[in-house]
Order: sequence, then structure tokens, then C-alpha cells
Amino acid sequence: MVIPNIESLVFVDVETTGLNPFAERIIEIFMLKLLGSGEVEEYGSLINPGRPLSAEITAITGLTDADLADSPKEAEVAQAIREFIGGGTLVAHNLTFDKGFLNAMFRRTKQPPLPGGGIDTLALSRSLFPKLCVYPGGGGSHKLSNLMYHFGLDGLYSNSHRARDDVLLLVEVYRHLQDHALGRSGVTYPEAVTHGCPVCGGVMRMDIVGGEHILTCTNEPTCRERLVV
Repeated sequence: MVIPNIESLVFVDVETTGLNPFAERIIEIFMLKLLGSGEVEEYGSLINPGRPLSAEITAITGLTDADLADSPKEAEVAQAIREFIGGGTLVAHNLTFDKGFLNAMFRRTKQPPLPGGGIDTLALSRSLFPKLCVYPGGGGSHKLSNLMYHFGLDGLYSNSHRARDDVLLLVEVYRHLQDHALGRSGVTYPEAVTHGCPVCGGVMRMDIVGGEHILTCTNEPTCRERLVV
């Protein structure tokens, strides 16, 4: 697999009131545009969804109704967001989610829809590391937070569920995935770390015990495979 060399990339993350792009709303967006010239542009905004946040969303993002009360509504920022993206290629972790919310907002505010295509780091991760082990704090095999631990980025970035932090992490995760796909990372991972349990094929869980890195099959107790890597 080769990741295309695209001149203008727009890394994006949105935080939302829920999962349905038509019924729910964006409450925060951050974008980082990497131009072919090497220049970097940024855009970020909180967005007032015009409805109370659920306790679950506040717990995930740390945002409250008070944080959003004086923020612009989507009709006030949609044009600026669409113009910032321009003809750039979107990069997101679970691209369908972010793109779906953006296009729903553009439809409501009469902005041009986004073109097809884009780069989904979730899909890249699944292609390169079909059954990536779950690291402590990673949350799940192909979550952005798990890739943060896999690439040793946890000392530089946080698992905050805020748009700007996630985009800055996304940029680095994309670079690591690209380097690995092009064979220039210089890192070789044990098969069980990236392709699952050698006995049953399940995803492994990484634990650090007494300084040792131990993989345990998540299909326990059906499978009791344990490996030291």
C-alpha cells in the first residue's frame, strides 16, 4: 500500500453533540492545513449547538453549556470553515464521521459540499496493522489514542478528546503510518503486536509487568495465549 503524495492536506477533528450527523451538531472544530510550500495554517472554533449538552458529551470533551453559550452558531462559521478547506484533501481518523458532520452543516447553511475522497487514518491503521494490540490507556485497537501509544507519542500528546489536541496528534500519527507504509520507519513490530494472537487470531492486550511487555489474548478465557515481547 502506498499513501499518495498530495500537495495540500487539511487535518480535521470535530467534537459533536452525538453520533448522527443530521440530528446532532458540531460543538468544536479544529483544522490544520499543510500546504505544498511547507506553510501551515490553522483554524479552530467552538460552536454553539443551540441545545444543551448531554452529561455524556460533557464527560468526554470537558465542554459545558457555559463554554459554548457565547460561541458562534454554525450559520456564522460554516462559510469560513468551507473556505478554509477549499480544495484541500481532508485527513481524519474515521473520515466518514467528520466528513458527514461537515457536509450536514454545509447542507443546512447552503455551502458547497466537500468533494469525494480524502485520507482516513483509521482505514490506514487497519490496513497496516490488522489487529493492533491494545495498549494501556489506548481504549481500543485502532483508536487514535491507541496509535499514540503504539508510536510512542504519549510523552508529547494527550488523550484529551478536544479537537486541537486530537488534530496535532493526528498529524504525527499520519506521518508514522505513512513512513511505515513506505518502508522508511526503520521499525519492525512482533507479529502478535500488529496481527493478533498466533493461536486464535484475536486482538492482544499489552501489559507492562515488572518491566516486561506481556501480550495477553483478549479472547480469554477461551484462549489463554500469553507472550513476552
